[in-house]
Amino acid sequence: MRVRYLGPPAQAPDPLDGRYVFEAGREYVVLELHAESDGSTLLRIEPSRGSLAGLYNSRYFEQVSDVIPSLWGVVTLPGGGVLLGPPKWLSGEFWELMMEREPEAEAEFEAVRDEITAEDPVARSS
Repeated sequence: MRVRYLGPPAQAPDPLDGRYVFEAGREYVVLELHAESDGSTLLRIEPSRGSLAGLYNSRYFEQVSDVIPSLWGVVTLPGGGVLLGPPKWLSGEFWELMMEREPEAEAEFEAVRDEITAEDPVARSS
């Protein structure tokens, strides 16, 4: 799945709007998708290689590819909501370890990110 950043909204800054890390008009590969019980949808995107992939509100992006990575699994949350992404990333303490820059978690992230990116039709054609 690939999205294009639409640019910052004309409102007060929000950490989920991506204005400080994304370039308007640029496309990004979606690494996870979180459909929250409140109706919002968050996308896990790595703004640039080596930066920590964060969750950003989907309202600031438009979908440009509907290819679902074969590595994605689904987790339903007890309070409602659905997570789609690599199973190892969706369970346990994976993202806490990434925030601590734990080497094994970073190696896992890079390997899975590269597999997801390799399945992206735009990445394959370039």
